[in-house]
Amino acid sequence: MVACMSAHAIPAYERGLALSGEGRHVEAIEQFEAALNVQPDDTRVLFALGSTAQALGLAGPAAEFYRRVLAREPARLEAIVNLANLLRSQGQFQAALSILAPALVRHADAPELWLTIGSTWREMGESAQAEAHYREALARAPDFAPALSNLADLLTDKGDTAEALVLYDRALAAEPH
Repeated sequence: MVACMSAHAIPAYERGLALSGEGRHVEAIEQFEAALNVQPDDTRVLFALGSTAQALGLAGPAAEFYRRVLAREPARLEAIVNLANLLRSQGQFQAALSILAPALVRHADAPELWLTIGSTWREMGESAQAEAHYREALARAPDFAPALSNLADLLTDKGDTAEALVLYDRALAAEPH
């Protein structure tokens, strides 16, 4: 990663973030591209472009930006998870798992990886695998609301409403909003 960004890139990047936060994604992309013209390998800008492209439903460009981030920062969890989720949304479950499995070896304590793998297994119809991975996420972060609610949903589907209700309550306590 570039240690020091040019003064021209920072304002464009920051404007892009602000515009994206306002839902003005097309304008945000213009700002991110301006920042990228100054610093072509800036992973912050590449990641922001990936996220913005994904918000616009542009799966191909989003995946390419995430891959560019990972080429420079292979261990960047948010890029790994976002790319895997993007692949999942396209039904490319094995591709998602092929990105997540090596990351899990390097970051076994990252609950978001366990969660994403669990969700991939669930979407593949493998409930037992999904449950095991959700429980692993919770073993690492007991108040991780996404894992709590995903496991609760899975248990509800299986008819285990008693445990599911406890998990939903814990998820709401962890993230009331």
